[in-house]
Amino acid sequence: MEQASELQEPLPSPPERKSIFFVILSAVIGGVFVFSAVSKTLPIAYFEYVIGSQLHTSQFVAALAARFFIGLEGALGLLLFASALGHRRWVLKACLALLVIFSLHLIYLLLTQGNDVNCGCMGNIAPMSPALSLLKNAALIAGVLVLLRYYRPNDGIVLHAAALVMTLLLVAIPYFIFPVGKPLVMPLSRLYTTTGSEHPATELRRGKHILCFMSLSCKHCRHAASIIASMKKNNPSLPFYFALAGGTDSTRDERFRDFLAETGAKDIPYHFMGQKDFVDMVQASGSEGVPVLLWMQDTTVVRKVNGNELNQKEIEAWLGK
Repeated sequence: MEQASELQEPLPSPPERKSIFFVILSAVIGGVFVFSAVSKTLPIAYFEYVIGSQLHTSQFVAALAARFFIGLEGALGLLLFASALGHRRWVLKACLALLVIFSLHLIYLLLTQGNDVNCGCMGNIAPMSPALSLLKNAALIAGVLVLLRYYRPNDGIVLHAAALVMTLLLVAIPYFIFPVGKPLVMPLSRLYTTTGSEHPATELRRGKHILCFMSLSCKHCRHAASIIASMKKNNPSLPFYFALAGGTDSTRDERFRDFLAETGAKDIPYHFMGQKDFVDMVQASGSEGVPVLLWMQDTTVVRKVNGNELNQKEIEAWLGK
């Protein structure tokens, strides 16, 4: 009769256990890179804005750079996840260089805009302050340095070539999935020429404004209006403007008083639009519902946000450019 000890699987030797640890560490770091790349596409317009506003580039250059970094980050992450490190472990060295560059930018952002902004490192689905993102990068850099010091898988020439090809393909793919288009231009002249709506008393076709299309009965609009009212109180110079769907029915005045009482937005300039004009303008912005909050430079849409994305420091930084 065999003894129980002879039936048990032998435990991994210390070198094998170290190898398993390095594979897991590489996969974890790779997973963070992949998540970061994917999050930047939700939506990609936000990451474009982050690059343009923080690096002071044109919208076109920001759009090109956004797709490049998304593709590169995704490619490096997938290679790390598969422990395909390339000849002389160039994948790890590229990750380290990227993390250092991102960290230097975060330090600059922290010094110039403070810690109360979303750095954009995880897109808009996982907002992070510059300080928190620096801590995240420090942990990733430490992990990459450990792998550089101790992890030496034998990739071989075939896997090395495959890693290069995959990197080039993944860097190119975002340009096809998210084609770089022309900036969105809104037909704002219609606000002044239509016969079915009131006309704005404010000139919205020149300069920087935050144009907000809202419905009086929409709870999300009221939430956004409350945030805007608070910002306007803190800084009366912020150029918010409400284009309201209210029609001309007998209940409009009562609904508007209730809207102002709930939101406190009595100091925001506004006008009422007819139903057709309102729907047409919302659709022209590429939206299907409200609120629609547009950062406008003349008639060009610089950024489209929802109420929870409104940040006074970001707006003030944009206005001061």
